[in-house]
Amino acid sequence: MRAEAMSFYFLANEAVVQIPFFQRGYVWSKPNWEELLINLLDDKKNHFLGSLILKQLQPMTGRPREVLVIDGQQRLTTLSILTRVIFDLFTEDVQANCEGAMQACLFYKRLVTDNELNVKIRHSRVDSNSYVRVIKGQALSDINTIDDKCNGILKCYKYFHEELSKHNPEVKIGLFNRLLNNENKILVLVDLTEKEDEQAIFDTINSTGVRLSGADIIKNALFQRALELPQDHSNNEDQTNAEVINLYTDCWDNVFSKDEETITFWSTPRQTGRLMRDNIEILLHSILVINGIFDPEKHTLSNLSSLYKEHIKGLNKNDLFAFASLIKEYATIYREKIASFERSSLFTYSDSRSRLLHILEVCEISTFHPYLLFLLKEYGSNEDKLNEKLLELEKLVIRRLISKAETKNYNKMCKDLIKNDCLAKTMLNEILDEQILTGLTNINNKYAALILFWVELKRRNTDNMQSVKELKYNYSLEHIMPQKWEEHWSSVPYVDEAGEPLDDPDAAKNKRYSYVYHIGNMTLLNSSLNTSLRNYVFDHKMNGEGKKKGIKDYADLSITRDDIVKPYEDGDVVWNERKIFIRTASLHKEIVCIW
Repeated sequence: MRAEAMSFYFLANEAVVQIPFFQRGYVWSKPNWEELLINLLDDKKNHFLGSLILKQLQPMTGRPREVLVIDGQQRLTTLSILTRVIFDLFTEDVQANCEGAMQACLFYKRLVTDNELNVKIRHSRVDSNSYVRVIKGQALSDINTIDDKCNGILKCYKYFHEELSKHNPEVKIGLFNRLLNNENKILVLVDLTEKEDEQAIFDTINSTGVRLSGADIIKNALFQRALELPQDHSNNEDQTNAEVINLYTDCWDNVFSKDEETITFWSTPRQTGRLMRDNIEILLHSILVINGIFDPEKHTLSNLSSLYKEHIKGLNKNDLFAFASLIKEYATIYREKIASFERSSLFTYSDSRSRLLHILEVCEISTFHPYLLFLLKEYGSNEDKLNEKLLELEKLVIRRLISKAETKNYNKMCKDLIKNDCLAKTMLNEILDEQILTGLTNINNKYAALILFWVELKRRNTDNMQSVKELKYNYSLEHIMPQKWEEHWSSVPYVDEAGEPLDDPDAAKNKRYSYVYHIGNMTLLNSSLNTSLRNYVFDHKMNGEGKKKGIKDYADLSITRDDIVKPYEDGDVVWNERKIFIRTASLHKEIVCIW
């Protein structure tokens, strides 16, 4: 990498300056143009306008040297339009004096002996025609027809033309000379070699922390490669471009940018462990894992775009087109099948895919997205087999979660599950039911709430008398014997699992502290109890006090109504270690039956 202060006239030393053909369009508007023009018209100060990141491309025989614009597309485009506007406003005499400098900056010749001048900056697909019109001086004759509905590049041309027309010739001449003066170093030019990773460089020098989109780099690499591949003898350049544009439209634009809803979906971040990752990044990472290109034991997410570029570089035309179609296929599956949920979402036990996805989302596990995508594609036409494989993964996640098995190797496990169809069953057999019981005696609140919720839905699914099969995940976890039990529960006799009194006060207290965190001491309520009521004795918690509603008022669920409220109403008014032990054992049976 080489960084150097440069004037805008650095362009005179370049041949082709390529903005990625499928890059986003020109988006600068009046506030940007206005600020730029104010700065440039101020000849009393030196103004730094920002940086450009250019990447040297491998020269191809018979073609002019090319550089690729990695960052600074908006700035570079605007300065070149401004240069053309000033030239168009000059008198013929002034134009004759500076035409060579303008052409050196904005045009190139394929061969020295050629008569034809080609526009130096090759713009993106959406802006190419408008940009060529402006730089070739063709927009001037149509300037009165340019309105708010026109392309942004044309609007930029008209804005500068109108504003600079208000100034005298000396101001325009001075501005033009400053723009094309080699000593007026208004830009920092960052030159990358072909092998350097533009995303890593961008992250390093960009102090604002705005990451260069990995998806944009991958998109540009994929379709730029399609444009650069050797052409069929039957195709000319225009036919090849049309073919690639059709591929881009079908496999990328319609998939990821069709409308605002689509753009929002793919740019929406999801919690993935400690990181937030966009849906599109999760998808693109998953595709490489499925195809064995991304190895979690060797690579990190920062390698994603470089791995794609390396893979794309080795593809021939047929393989490249097939790979683009594969991305489209996986993206369609991801959007249609891998849901994210809201508080208003309804869940039913019979929907195995949503059940698994909900469990993964609550547990903040995104590591298995590649395996999920693989299963959904592999068994998409065989629902029974798909549900069988999804249940295997669900059991594996839940049993490892409860038994507190190591989760750091989930990345490697995901890769291995894709390779080995029988691995999930083998790993399930390694986790004993006794380990599940042990885990249920010390489970954190988030996992307890999740498990109790799905136990409830399982009960409803198998109970023909139960008409409500769908529930929202918006219940409040309650410890029946409170976590702060000392103030109001100390008078409740300490007992062991058999209900026998405990004589050692210290041992008895320690046992009670531990039993508070057994799943048998937890339930789900429609709403949280009042804070002051939460630590009260069992009778007060059940019935409430005055306007403060108790557990009985929030006991819509079977796990609360049948397990706790009904026995209480039948006269079983004591809640202690033995009751917790019995309910934990009962829930354990249900849990190992489900998972």
